[in-house]
Amino acid sequence: MTEEVTTSKAWLLDFGAGLQAAVGHHEMWQVLISHKLFNVPGTLPYCNEVLIFQKQILPVVDMSQLMEGQKINQAEEPIVGITVYQTDQSQPVQYSCLHLATMPQNIYVNDEQECELPANQKHWEPFALCCFSYKDMVIPIINLAHLFSEQFRKGI
Repeated sequence: MTEEVTTSKAWLLDFGAGLQAAVGHHEMWQVLISHKLFNVPGTLPYCNEVLIFQKQILPVVDMSQLMEGQKINQAEEPIVGITVYQTDQSQPVQYSCLHLATMPQNIYVNDEQECELPANQKHWEPFALCCFSYKDMVIPIINLAHLFSEQFRKGI
């Protein structure tokens, strides 16, 4: 008897500086290429901008700033992905944003692609749910709820 392999849709995200990760297909709500970001003084360097979208103020995380300490080279029209997540299924959906270097790619991932996070990518460990192999690369799946949590911001 053979086991059934589960295949899921995901979004492959490119943050620039060679950083790539994925989120579940249902977690990428929209991608914007024409928008206005606002700087927020006194905030963490990787999350010092917000986007006002549909009367909500959404934090914008720059993963390359968070991981590498440098902002990605942003084009004239920076790409921002609006993501959705829940901290608990009994809580409402929350929205957040990620700076992207390129448009997200829709990919398919299956159970057989699961792999371990290599030693040279341990910096993903605090917010990677798990990893998969894709085109000879190890791609972490981001835990958006943790990335945008107060515990993460406080370094707990």
